[in-house]
Amino acid sequence: MVAYTIESILKEGASLLKDAGISSPYLEAQILLENISGYRKIDMIVYKDRPVDGKTAEKFFQLIDERRKGKPIQYITGHQEFMGLDFCVHENVLIPRRDTEVLVEKVLQLLKDKEKPVIADICTGTGAIAVSLAYYISDSFVYATDISLYAVECCRENIDRYGLKDRIKLLRGDLLEPLFEEGLEGKLDALVSNPPYISNKDMESLPDNVRGFEPHLALYGGEDGMEYYRRILKDASRLLKKSGLLAFEIGWDQGAELTKLLEAEGVYRDIKVEKDLAGLDRIVYCFMEE
Repeated sequence: MVAYTIESILKEGASLLKDAGISSPYLEAQILLENISGYRKIDMIVYKDRPVDGKTAEKFFQLIDERRKGKPIQYITGHQEFMGLDFCVHENVLIPRRDTEVLVEKVLQLLKDKEKPVIADICTGTGAIAVSLAYYISDSFVYATDISLYAVECCRENIDRYGLKDRIKLLRGDLLEPLFEEGLEGKLDALVSNPPYISNKDMESLPDNVRGFEPHLALYGGEDGMEYYRRILKDASRLLKKSGLLAFEIGWDQGAELTKLLEAEGVYRDIKVEKDLAGLDRIVYCFMEE
């Protein structure tokens, strides 16, 4: 095998990724090398002439090949940063997106003056929302639900990672059902969810690295993408306290439709749609009537 230095192996890896159409090839080559070698990015600069041993080089190019074939880098490394925290990410569990930080930041803002808020996160996946809320609201208690065993296992790992098992209760089950089984009617200060919301037509146009690798269970929201919102809204008001917060992530074109559904419930006030950093509708939130 060719003898590589840190600098030369990064250049070759980045070249292979660039040829495969990866948008940030050098950065991703650094991430992959860091994942298997322990070298930090600053080390790769300071020690750029240091030789890379054969086993590390072989493993590095195996990972480069996986990435060239479209596998998301988060599934390769097993990590994703979200809200300033490092989350474990397993295959068969949706990768946390930066768009979802808009939802978490809004919930943090709206609950900042609430003492000991009781929160539920529906369709928790990795637990990115639940863990972030529990981490940043130190007197909160969070219930996290998901029907996927893969998600529950991944979420549990992230709860343990931040020492939050005493303040997050993880429940496996379908949407709101576990919350009713816990006897939480009228006890939630906030119910938050990033449910599956991709419609039939949009599923067909998803990028290959999403459609081919990420779990369709966590993406597909029925014919029009609104199925899970309807199912959650059917019983959400029974769980919320008076003036309780209900907050959703949405697809860019779903704000008006979800607003109509909320208005039709007749129990929510101050319904608002807010945009993400790209200027697209990203969250809808409202409050229970007092």
